[in-house]
Amino acid sequence: MSEAKEFLRTLDMFNELSDEELSSVAALCSEASYKVGDVILNLNDPTENFYLIRSGTVQIITNPDILETKPELADAVMVNLGEGQSFGEMGLVDRGARSATVRAGSDTEVYAINCNQFQELCYEDTHLGFLVMRNIAADLSFKLRYRNLI
Repeated sequence: MSEAKEFLRTLDMFNELSDEELSSVAALCSEASYKVGDVILNLNDPTENFYLIRSGTVQIITNPDILETKPELADAVMVNLGEGQSFGEMGLVDRGARSATVRAGSDTEVYAINCNQFQELCYEDTHLGFLVMRNIAADLSFKLRYRNLI
């Protein structure tokens, strides 16, 4: 069984997916690594991928200009996310521009999944699409309620 598939099995986003469905999603995963401080996404960038954190942490920054000029303003970091969490999935839902900058808070490894390819998979397998979108909605709701998750 693939490492990506085993990782996906542990994530809430993929709760209740069958082995076959997990294999289909795992086939879309590409690995990426970032060093502490690397910018992964920029505010207002177009949506291309969403990300699953394999290891490390990321900072979701809603006002990156302030943080760059005054690093002591930690409240510019809206959310810290770690292993097993996701980011960029809002773009999967609404295809809008990025609503925040995402920066590696530590050395970080992720799986990136192309939004267009993932949406195609959801259209082909509506059961998979329904489950994942339901799980994404629950996760986004949780993130909005509890802003700091580490």
